[in-house]
Amino acid sequence: MARTSRDAIAEIKAKLSMVDLARRYLELRPMGNRLVAPCPFHNEKTPSFTCSSEKGLYYCFGCQAAGDIFDFYGRMNGMDFRESLEALAEETGVELPRFQKADGFAPKQVSHKQEMMKMHEIAAHHFRKNLQQSEIAGKYVAERQIAEEVLERFGIGFSTDSWQALADIFKRSGFNLDVAVECGLLLKSKNGRYYDRFRNRLMFPIRDVNGRTIAFGGRVIPALDDGESAKYLNTNGTPIYKKSQQLFGLDLARRSVTAQKSIMITEGYMDVLTLYQFGYTNAVACLGTSFPEEQVKRITELSKNVELLFDGDNPGREAAFKACGKLLVKGISCRVVLFPPSDDIDSLLKEKGKEVFENLRANSTEGLSFCIQTLKKRSPKDAVEWSREFLGQIEMPELFQPMATKLALGLGIDEAELRLGVVEQKKAQNTRINAQSGESAKPAVPKKKTADAEILTVATRYPHRLQTLQEMGADLILESPKAKVYWDKLLQYGEDEILPFLDESEKAFWVKCRSADAPPRNNEEGELLAIYHLIQAKQKKSYVQSMVAAVRESGEDAQKAYLRALYAQGRNN
Repeated sequence: MARTSRDAIAEIKAKLSMVDLARRYLELRPMGNRLVAPCPFHNEKTPSFTCSSEKGLYYCFGCQAAGDIFDFYGRMNGMDFRESLEALAEETGVELPRFQKADGFAPKQVSHKQEMMKMHEIAAHHFRKNLQQSEIAGKYVAERQIAEEVLERFGIGFSTDSWQALADIFKRSGFNLDVAVECGLLLKSKNGRYYDRFRNRLMFPIRDVNGRTIAFGGRVIPALDDGESAKYLNTNGTPIYKKSQQLFGLDLARRSVTAQKSIMITEGYMDVLTLYQFGYTNAVACLGTSFPEEQVKRITELSKNVELLFDGDNPGREAAFKACGKLLVKGISCRVVLFPPSDDIDSLLKEKGKEVFENLRANSTEGLSFCIQTLKKRSPKDAVEWSREFLGQIEMPELFQPMATKLALGLGIDEAELRLGVVEQKKAQNTRINAQSGESAKPAVPKKKTADAEILTVATRYPHRLQTLQEMGADLILESPKAKVYWDKLLQYGEDEILPFLDESEKAFWVKCRSADAPPRNNEEGELLAIYHLIQAKQKKSYVQSMVAAVRESGEDAQKAYLRALYAQGRNN
């Protein structure tokens, strides 16, 4: 019999438990009969994240995040189900079958991404080989004092001045060159000629958490600079690379971040290399200074303690200011290491030594204090507006009071006035949101114990009894359209493969019904009998309502007949 995706999923789950996977990222501790930790997906002080090896599931009582090992791994590493499945299959040594349409995947798209990944692997090898053979590039890395071990660990390479070197490799290997253009490795001229995008640059592979190259950053080498090229040339967004979701160096830093419970955030590739070379292995670069929400989310999942190491010039300080604001509202503890304007990480460590750097770290500024220092240089109006907007975004209520007080004292603002402004701002914001949405979104699965919820609860707990429930007529009395959609998914997918096809509220409902905190599944017949009586009651009510409606619309003789039928129905029940 051919191997199926269900076989592979079951085998991976048998080899890797939910608890073992969660322990890579979280400090689990026993609480009663379960293991708990602060949830990595939202900020909290009281642990509400729970997981179970027996059930193979996790659930957060705070934010309702829920799922199995594939969902957890994907959330932690920014991957979809397919990518998580491939990564965990490789880790556990499980062979995956070729997915067909029956598996719910799009084979062409998967193949497309795989082709891009392979192209990046080939390009990384090509650039690495170029660096080893180039005298000019070798001289540059020597001048920059980059150790060979660091070059090797980060896979640093070099793109020559050739216009066709990489294009020729792809052509000989039989790759579709249009795909190489789409993923940013080649360019295409107006006359249809393909040529290399990166030339005369030191190449920094940007890798996902599993160490697979998904993009490149290229720094022009001064000896080869024509004076017209940008200092850095980076891959733009592609199907396998979204800049806002990635952190340079995370594949190497992840273990150190977990062990040290802190993360260093820098601006550039070279900063990370230098920090790593000097023993700071928990450093990553944010790939720019905009610090988008996706990167903030990724950082909050990795650590609750952040050191910001941006350049000492005005753009660097402004970037640190923005980053502090985005981290602090999430409840993240952050500090800003202030560099002299004439220094960056690379020059300071290599020219002045580790001791000077450690002194700067020891005298770093707490995040909110740094924000206050920055705001004092602005107009009072700007300071007040920023403070109100900042306080309005704080997600943890217990942080509001101390931060409001500190801002008011630091900026010389009346705290009561500052608070009042925040309340008014929130009211206006809520009014705008309600006006735009029209009405609040309804949950995909009913939360109250409606008839729909009771039926779906039993169907989720005992999916092997779906046929029995159908014979009772359970699916026919479901009222909510979303409940019907969920029922159809229960019918379509087995219990070992359904999670990737559920939306977030459906997933939370499914896990809640089956987690260690749900009642034991030892009364199957009793729960089914309760649903049978529920269905009978619903059917009777529907019958009576239809008869009453018919009586109202009929003549005197027909009314008597309907009333006799209603009387008989009542006696029979």
